[in-house]
Amino acid sequence: MNINTLTDFLKQAQCQFRIYDLGRKVTKISNSAFQKIAENNLPYPYPIQQHACIALTFWQVNKQQQEHFIWFLKLPVDEQGLLKITAQTSFIKMVMEAMGENLTANMSEKLQERLASNPFVFKPSMEKLAIFSALMNTNFVRPASVFYAPALHYFSGKGYWNEWQELGFQGIADLCARLNYDDNQQHLINTLPHLPQQPLQSLALCLEHQHDINSALATAIAKQAEVELQANHQECAILLLRALSSAPAVGITKKLLEQQFSSALIHNEHWYVCIAGRCWSLLEDETLLNRFFEALANHQPTLFTQLFTDLVAIPALREKVLKQLRLSARSPALSNAIGVLFSGVKPS
Repeated sequence: MNINTLTDFLKQAQCQFRIYDLGRKVTKISNSAFQKIAENNLPYPYPIQQHACIALTFWQVNKQQQEHFIWFLKLPVDEQGLLKITAQTSFIKMVMEAMGENLTANMSEKLQERLASNPFVFKPSMEKLAIFSALMNTNFVRPASVFYAPALHYFSGKGYWNEWQELGFQGIADLCARLNYDDNQQHLINTLPHLPQQPLQSLALCLEHQHDINSALATAIAKQAEVELQANHQECAILLLRALSSAPAVGITKKLLEQQFSSALIHNEHWYVCIAGRCWSLLEDETLLNRFFEALANHQPTLFTQLFTDLVAIPALREKVLKQLRLSARSPALSNAIGVLFSGVKPS
């Protein structure tokens, strides 16, 4: 029996599984969608640098103790965003040589070393690992880490605002993964105006992965972003925009982005990277997409080729991004940036 895709392999091994994107944001991908992705019937939705970076958690259904195993995989995609079948086949072959068909066999140190040296395995950042761990615990109804209680105490305003140094990032990630527990959304609404820069930035980094942010909390985050920008805390304002990138209240996020287009942030390269890397879904609005490219070409032309290449690789944006190349009404700076894009010459 030929096994060419990850989903075939997992089915053959009698494993259930869940898939999360770990490239741009920590985002769950449904099993039905990933089946189509693995079979090349659907492009990978969140490619980054021509790769799909995924966390695959799996467990055998016929075992009494359903221990979960996790692989962090970095698989190449083609220009259309399709997962390369040859990469999947190569990875499966390497795993089968190392483990046989029993994916959940007890791992010896030697076996772990062989899997770790697999070229399709990658190590996520510590921040992504913390957020992924927090999300997994809530999804599988497990307790939070020991860092959750101190984070809850701090962000519910029961301590002193300057006593944040002992907080673990994992605890902040746990709190953000539990927005619908312990009145956490309201705690954050109350807390946001009082937070020092460091815990505010860590909080924002964890919130950007959360789809449970309600409209009241989204409004409070947007308001705090305006406050930070007025105080010329540009990095904090950027991170608070990122914090809203998964929030369902898209209108609030879009309004904040439109306000930031009229601010000093148009000169900050991190702002453009934030929009392309985290808030790309807002650019499905072609007016905002054009405004983004115009601002980028006029104020950060050296980033244009990199971010254009990044955005055109996202399936939901591809046609809209390519359409921008055909617009006749554009500034000289944008025309020049597009010319540089096709010439391959590095802008000055």
